[in-house]
Amino acid sequence: MDKKIITSGILLIFIIGISPVQAFSSDRLAVDLLENGDAYITFEYTLNIAEQVAVYLKIADPNAELKKALEDMFHHTVTVDEVTNNSARFRVEKFSNITEINGSVVMKTPEISFTMAEKALQKYWFAPLVQADYSAEIATITYPDGYVEEFFDTNKIPATSRVLS
Repeated sequence: MDKKIITSGILLIFIIGISPVQAFSSDRLAVDLLENGDAYITFEYTLNIAEQVAVYLKIADPNAELKKALEDMFHHTVTVDEVTNNSARFRVEKFSNITEINGSVVMKTPEISFTMAEKALQKYWFAPLVQADYSAEIATITYPDGYVEEFFDTNKIPATSRVLS
């Protein structure tokens, strides 16, 4: 086996052993709704050193897990739009339901729960070693007309609706 991989694995185990218990934390979730019902969902998060090493070594892939969790939650096509070291942006097709009532356009969004992300973490061997915080410090839903709903320190965003102007 490659010495670099073995050394990296030992380093990862050491870092996990000395890391604080708090690990992955959800910083911000932004849902930007499009007029056609699609949405861009941007998820900003913080990884500790051990998790950064795990991602670097491809032991864990938070963005792939988030994509899968979104597909499981909404049952629609999800594409990865952009990925950085601490964020991922996804496009979810047909995220919101659009109806016309008495000449007005009503847009409804589904509930968003972060419990799917927690279940995804449990599949990894290091899951018992970390305590992740999935409660977004701030979550926003921005409608096509610019109206913004805000939610603070929550692990669930309720379903919302708005008559578009």
